[in-house]
Amino acid sequence: MKLKNALVALTALGVFASPLAAQAGTTASAAAGKITNVPGMGVRQSTVVRSKQKADGAIVALAVVGAAAGGYGIYEAVKDDKSNGS
Repeated sequence: MKLKNALVALTALGVFASPLAAQAGTTASAAAGKITNVPGMGVRQSTVVRSKQKADGAIVALAVVGAAAGGYGIYEAVKDDKSNGS
């Protein structure tokens, strides 16, 4: 019973501590220094996304097939195949 209580306490601590850790303001760049300080490295810039790089209908079809497969999996998991004994 003590192990169960310890696991519940650790889970609760994780639930309450995760937002604090997310807002701590720590970044990998703060520990490693600025990348622009490296000689020969320029400032990073974003690029324009062209229409041929955008998602097309195949992505939508794949999402529909994935949702259908997930729904079928849930249906099979909750389906009751047991006989009532009569």
